Amino acid sequence: MRRRACVRLALAVLAGAALAVDGAHAAQADAPHASAPSWQLHRSAEGLTLSARVPFELPAPLADAAWRGVPLHFVWRAELRRPRWYWTDQQLASAVRVVRLVFQPLTQRWRLSVHDGPVASDGALAPGLHRTIDTLPEALALVSTVQRWRVAPPAAWQGDERLAVEFRIDTGQLPRPLQLLPLAAHDAAVLWRAVLPMAAATTADGPPGGSPADE
Repeated sequence: MRRRACVRLALAVLAGAALAVDGAHAAQADAPHASAPSWQLHRSAEGLTLSARVPFELPAPLADAAWRGVPLHFVWRAELRRPRWYWTDQQLASAVRVVRLVFQPLTQRWRLSVHDGPVASDGALAPGLHRTIDTLPEALALVSTVQRWRVAPPAAWQGDERLAVEFRIDTGQLPRPLQLLPLAAHDAAVLWRAVLPMAAATTADGPPGGSPADE
């Protein structure tokens, strides 16, 4: 029964997906550009931390699925690299954060869960922190923000390191029929991808580091 319900839900979303995607494209063409992402790297005795905010609009097909109770997973991924002229970049550290968002029909509120660590092969998540949000815009604002996220332990940095950051929708966690949507392609699901220079890191509170260099 659960599988049938999932299939019916997926078909309902797919039925309007084409129109929703076309409408979203038209709206994006007419609407002003969203605010640019802001970010800040901070170095301290505890390591390297990232604070960032990435404004985005949830694609219409996913918003429809979310309102129907389909959990959405968002992934923050960071890799600290050191360039090497004679070989590929050396990876010094990495961090992954998964944010799970699901609508609760009984309370008409959104449950937000933050898990440090990747999704396991069986779909399990690491222990996380949970909170309840009243509205979807409020929830998405929290989903798209990290504050003092520790992405690397303290080390003797040389200053030429770079932090490769990616924020995306994990479409692999959607019900299988929904993975057929156009936005399920990896690049389409990426909401922000950037390379942040270690040279921009602060050692005291200050303004965001600036505009990232795209990969």
